[in-house]
Amino acid sequence: MTNANDDIINEFTSTQHGVVSRRQLRSAGLSTCAVDRRVKSGRLVAESGRVLRLAGAPSSEPAQLKACVLDAGPGSTVSHQTAAARWGLPGFSIKPIEVTGKRGRVRNDDPHLGVVHQPRRLLTSHIVEIDGIDTTTPTRTLFDLAGAPGIHPMRLERLLDTCWSRNLVSHASLSRALAELAARGRPGITLMRRLLENRPADHRPPDSSTEARFQQLAHRAGLRAFERQVDVGHDEAWIGRVDFVDRRRNLIVEVDPALFHGSLTDQTRDKQRHAKLLNSGWTVISVTDFDIYHRADVLVDCLRRLAGRSNPVLV
Repeated sequence: MTNANDDIINEFTSTQHGVVSRRQLRSAGLSTCAVDRRVKSGRLVAESGRVLRLAGAPSSEPAQLKACVLDAGPGSTVSHQTAAARWGLPGFSIKPIEVTGKRGRVRNDDPHLGVVHQPRRLLTSHIVEIDGIDTTTPTRTLFDLAGAPGIHPMRLERLLDTCWSRNLVSHASLSRALAELAARGRPGITLMRRLLENRPADHRPPDSSTEARFQQLAHRAGLRAFERQVDVGHDEAWIGRVDFVDRRRNLIVEVDPALFHGSLTDQTRDKQRHAKLLNSGWTVISVTDFDIYHRADVLVDCLRRLAGRSNPVLV
């Protein structure tokens, strides 16, 4: 038979993956003695000094995430690499669980269940609920990762484009967050500002990792004027859509992975299209995935020569 206090415990744990904080129970009217009796009897299991788990409730991944959020205090949220993993971003894992807590609400006198961050600003608009667990939005997650040690700027740039291509972020959401978070000394703001300056509202992220890698090599070589996925020609004499266009240099670069352009039919079609582009006054260069991943230094040298020529030729 349960009493009113047990009903309160059940109500919390039924919606929180089997866990509850002592703070929540106190706010609902349970005394410290009432909670301690249930811990002593085994009805509640202590996950930390601040969080309890209902006996028999599985210690699942959602339960561990929720426990870490509750452990960090009111207003806390899953963040950083753990949030990136929850959004399905490549190369991240849930553990170690990282959470962000509001300053002044996170106690540091007792070990925490997760890795706790305490930034100057954590806005409610930067938090969404996923499966009953507060998690930073993809936009806020990118800003957090930009200031995290061990995240290379080039990796962050690829993550930004991945989020953009999946419609997880937009120019508007990133600009708004930049305005909200920009402050002298905040880690990652300079990097995020630079990445956003290079991505106008109509930015089209690379469709593949190969194209993204080529764009990085082109930037290293000083070629930053490329537009992506451009239709060349006009309605009456449309030639096709090309991967990269530098209009100032009249230069087109086609990234041709062997997987998609290796057959005789593909090669014939490519030659025909390249001939049309050449006849229209374009200089056309084809770059393979082998060039990009195994001859990167040679490719960068060639691109540097292209950057200084009015009529470039790849050698």
